[in-house]
Amino acid sequence: MRSARSHPRVPPLVEPRGGTRRDRRGRGFRGPVALPGPLSPEGVPGAWDRRAQFDTAVLGAIARLRTRHSSALEQVDVAVEDVPVLPRRWREEVPLGTVVADRGRPRVVLFRQPVQHRTSSRAELDDLVLSVLVDQLAAFWQVDPDEVDPRA
Repeated sequence: MRSARSHPRVPPLVEPRGGTRRDRRGRGFRGPVALPGPLSPEGVPGAWDRRAQFDTAVLGAIARLRTRHSSALEQVDVAVEDVPVLPRRWREEVPLGTVVADRGRPRVVLFRQPVQHRTSSRAELDDLVLSVLVDQLAAFWQVDPDEVDPRA
């Protein structure tokens, strides 16, 4: 049996609400903007993923260095890890990258969270990723960093 209470139906909005919108906690707008709709059946991402930003910066740095060192870069793997594994009593500065050369194929590892922690914009992230990659490759190849990437 139905309840005697009536359920008023709220009409849908015809136009966006007026006034200011709140972005609590700085995470960007959520809700209907990011939900699936007729123009985006899969929905749209609420924000650019920080991992994707970092991966894009690494790929851009590799592409920049590939123009001068394509044959040498083919001999090295470049990997990304979130954080370095450090001993419990580590007192030095957290490394931004390292070279692992104990296997058959050497690998340059960039640590995402320490690098992103030191940057505040996308341009700074791209610059720092390139600097870390150049420093690690220069140390591995035993050359001056300016020989790896002379920033003109």
